Amino acid sequence: MSATTSTPLDAGTPEHIGPPRTSGSWGKRIRSRLPGLISLCAFVGIWQLAVTLTDPNPLILPGPGAVWDAFWLAVEEEQVWAAVQGSAGPLAIGMLFSLIAIPLGLLIGLSPTADLIASPYLWGFFALPNVSFAPLLILITGFSTTTSIWMVFLSASVPLCLSCKDGVQSVDRGLVRAAQSFGGGRVSVFLKVIAPCSLPFIASGVRNAISRGFVGLLSVELLIGTKGSIGGEVIQSLRTFDTARMMAFILLLVAIALVLVSASRWLEVWASRWREEVVI
Repeated sequence: MSATTSTPLDAGTPEHIGPPRTSGSWGKRIRSRLPGLISLCAFVGIWQLAVTLTDPNPLILPGPGAVWDAFWLAVEEEQVWAAVQGSAGPLAIGMLFSLIAIPLGLLIGLSPTADLIASPYLWGFFALPNVSFAPLLILITGFSTTTSIWMVFLSASVPLCLSCKDGVQSVDRGLVRAAQSFGGGRVSVFLKVIAPCSLPFIASGVRNAISRGFVGLLSVELLIGTKGSIGGEVIQSLRTFDTARMMAFILLLVAIALVLVSASRWLEVWASRWREEVVI
């Protein structure tokens, strides 16, 4: 008979069991954002150098200092916060209503007949520029906040619906048949297979919907000069030939757009994190 002996653990076996430590995560985040910060400083420096060397008319190209002074003056007069609130309200309401496109897109993706009927109209609306909706909306709702809400809704719901539809249609049929072979019904297969597999497409559709909805909102504000909004402040500054103030609000638009895109990109990465964990 042979005796069973216990083998001690190897000396090189790590004591930490579980997910890897992220002690250097902050350093990686700082290094990943460093190129963007350097490019921003370079942009401002080149801008200031061009103004110093060419000495253009301030009505055509104000310097960074003048733009900052105009922006800070608008902050002190509480115009910036009022403009942000005036644009954020219609954007939030329109995006909230556009979420109805998620179940609609999922249902269209589940039905070949519905896909055949709806796809030409969805792709037709998707190809249209956002500003093409504005004249009709102005005739129906007038020069009001309702026009901005409808513009955000129409601009955001179509790409969101298309993305959800594509998510359902991209689900591996083998997974669906496997779930059905284990007795899964339609509702169970949808909730446990189709919906989780479509989640990354839904998050990507939300990201595209936010960007298109923001562009649609600005197109209406710039077209009708909505008072108390960021686009309205840009048009008002243009009418008074205050180029520094106009550029300040344009740069504010750029900053808000970057924040929205970054937040939606984070949502997309979070929804797709399971793809990195699955090994086939």
